[in-house]
Parts: sequence; C-alpha cells; structure tokens
Amino acid sequence: MHRRAFLTTLSSLALGSGLTSCQESDRQVLRLLALKNSIPSQLLGEFSKSIQPANPRVELIAEGQFKEILIQLRDCYKMGTAEAKGFKVPLFAPAKSPEYIPNLASMGDAWLATAIQEKSIQPIEVKDLANWGKLDSRWHEIAQRDDRGNSSSTGRVWGVPYRWGTTVIIYRRDKFVDANIPIPTDWADLWNPKLKQRISLLDRSREVIGLTLKKLGYSYNSPDLNQAANLKFALEQLHQQVKFYSSDDYLQPLIMGDTWAAVGWSSDAIDLIQKNPNMGAIVPNSGTAIFTDLWVQPASRTNPISTKRAKLSQQWIDYCLQPKVSNQISLLTSSVSPLMTSLNPSEIIPDVRKNLLMLPPKAILDKSEFIYPISDVSKAQYDRQWQEIRQLKVVV
Repeated sequence: MHRRAFLTTLSSLALGSGLTSCQESDRQVLRLLALKNSIPSQLLGEFSKSIQPANPRVELIAEGQFKEILIQLRDCYKMGTAEAKGFKVPLFAPAKSPEYIPNLASMGDAWLATAIQEKSIQPIEVKDLANWGKLDSRWHEIAQRDDRGNSSSTGRVWGVPYRWGTTVIIYRRDKFVDANIPIPTDWADLWNPKLKQRISLLDRSREVIGLTLKKLGYSYNSPDLNQAANLKFALEQLHQQVKFYSSDDYLQPLIMGDTWAAVGWSSDAIDLIQKNPNMGAIVPNSGTAIFTDLWVQPASRTNPISTKRAKLSQQWIDYCLQPKVSNQISLLTSSVSPLMTSLNPSEIIPDVRKNLLMLPPKAILDKSEFIYPISDVSKAQYDRQWQEIRQLKVVV
C-alpha cells in the first residue's frame, strides 16, 4: 500500500481511435507516462474534447512505480527514435519499447534530482503556462533546480506539480481508546511510553530523522545534525517504540492490530480510512513533510521537441491546473492539487475543503517542508546516524 510502490502491473489506455493509423497521421497525439492511479482516466477524454478543433488523441501508459518510469525515461534519452514512429502501446505486460517518447511523464519530487543528473528530463518553459503564476511560491521552489538537481532560486524549472500529500500519523482508534491513550496530535505523541513496540515507521532515514528533528524544533533539511541538541537521544527513544520498519508494508501490522500507530503517507491513509472507519490519521501540528508528483518533460539526444508537441504539453499542464480539473484530481486520486492552496475556499468542493487530512490548515502547511536533496557531507551524517540507531537493541 506504499504510495511509491504499488503493484508493478502495467496498464495502457488509448483514447480516440486507439493506435495510430494512416488516416489519422496528421492528428496530434498527447503521450503521457504516468504513475498508476495518479490521474483520473475521465480527464483524458475531457481534455481531448476541450482542445478544438484539433481534438488530439490521448495515449497513456500507467506504471506502478516511479523507478519504472525513470527506467523508461532513460531509454527514451539513450534510444529515442523519431516522433513519426508513434507511440507503441504495450498490449501485454510487461511489454515495453523505447520506440516512443512521451510528451510528459509523472515524477515524484524525491526522484527529480536523479532524473536531472541523468539528463533524462529537460527544463520546462513555464512563461507560456497560463496557470503557473496562480500557484503558491512553494510549488515553484520545489521544481526550481540547478543542473545537479539541487534546489536553486536561480535554477530552471524542471517540472510542474499536479498533486501532493503529506507524511502523517495513522492510528487505530479502538486500540487507543482501550489503552486510554489520547488521540495523537503531533510527533511528540509517538514517544508515549504506552506505545512501546506498538509503532511502525517508514524505512527511510530522511523521514524518521526528519520527524524527530521536527519534534525538537528543527528542519527536515537540517544540514548539520551535530547542531541538533538531543537528536541522538530522541532517536534512541523512538527506536524503542518501533516494532516494524517498512516503506512498503507499514499498514499491514496496523490493520492486523500488531501495531497501534504508523507513520505513512496521506494518500495511503485516506484510502485506508475510507475502507475502515476504525482507522484515523492526523497531520502533525508542528508541521510535516510534503511530497509532490510533477509533470516532467522527457529528454532525447536525437529528437528535438516540435513546436506543436511542446504546445500540446503546455495545454495539458495548464488543463491540470484549472480549478474544476484540480478539484477532480484532488477528489479522485487521494492526493491534492497544488492549486488548492491558493484557491478561494468557495472554489474548492466540500469533500476536499473539509477533509483536513487532504488539505491541512494553513497554519500547519506553513510549518511543513519538502524534503530537499542535501550535500554529500550532510548525507553521510544522516546515513551514519540512521545505521547507528537501527543497530540498537530494543530493551523489552
């Protein structure tokens, strides 16, 4: 149930008349390579109808993991063939072919630096995007990077966010009630002695060390852990609370009752709560980590982007950032459109506006952060601290 690692099944969807035919050789095609379930399928047909008189055909390949998308982008860059060859829709999984170049692909922000370093994506010209300026500055900043993938106020824009979520605390209401434990409201509640060996955490150093830093009043992106007072002690205490570390199966122990609380992603929590009302989840009051999925533009060594192709890509990105479409993305994908943080509340449908797990209060969002790439020196500190904590024995 991990948002970054769904089942690795490959699905395909072609709208319009399907595969390219000689009768339609002049018809524009929007080719999308996207994370499974990250874009409502009905939007594809609606987009096609909205672009008149061109009425472009939309072709979508949905992948289960961002790493699979990255592999395909590498192939496009290394082996990209002429656009005229068209989009090879794989009819039988796991058939894939480097003989197509998508207009756009979806990419998680955690993978953005890698894609930039490998040159498998190229910057996006946002000056022609009508809705880019409607987004809060935070959505501009996460996409603005230097050529090494590091955050840079003078860097180019390498993607456009189209949905986002947060790291949350998910809990079993019945277990908390039975044990007379207050419902959690912030990270500090994970250190409650009654939760010893009752917590599952993500198997990610930046998430676990980050939430501990946040609990202590520091940033997720603190460059020098030696400056964070009491960090090691707090991590040692938290480790004693943990029964299970996983970034893929962290919800299973919670469902079975082996753990009473878990740290995970809001998109997973929303899906789980819809199926099991005995589950609850909160966005910590002191702020949390934000993740976002972006539309990125694949690169090719051999094929420059045509003007028509670039314009169609821009139209799709702008389409995703329209209020009506943003509401649909927010409601149907369990992750919120970035436009939701700048729209007037009256423009947000009630099911999204009133869901504090999907759209946390501004006061919490203002204290929340993206997890940015850090220097090699800082990364070595995080890695060393993570290894030391994970090797500690749990005192029963």
